[in-house]
Amino acid sequence: MTISTSEGYYDLTVPDTQTTKSAFGGKLRVYDVHIAKMFEVTYLECQQFGDGGNREWTYFAGNGSINMGTFYIPCKLVYDIVAAYGLGPSKNTPIIYGQEESGPPITRMVSVPTLNLTGGKEQRWINFTKNFKPVSR
Repeated sequence: MTISTSEGYYDLTVPDTQTTKSAFGGKLRVYDVHIAKMFEVTYLECQQFGDGGNREWTYFAGNGSINMGTFYIPCKLVYDIVAAYGLGPSKNTPIIYGQEESGPPITRMVSVPTLNLTGGKEQRWINFTKNFKPVSR
């Protein structure tokens, strides 16, 4: 999984081509885990850089060959999701930060809190992600 950002736009690129398969052998699909990661990083960004507006994510599967769509994730929705599911342990996540004209991209390891999608919350999250649609494909 590769996460990159530049000027407020985010890309999530994954090697998976079959995003409907089970993630980690459980109920959650790979797709559900990818959407969760977008929410987790957005939560961290909203906490650090302000609650206003939304974050725009473009989701690519197949190492970038499959455009899964563009998702708008408002900070308010992120806070509602965190309130509903709670947070689990943080995971060190590499994020590539573009610098535009200032120089080449920089990769930083960022401690990103994870959503608590366990303990019977899996089906609720699956139902949410089925209805959380991209704005374009």
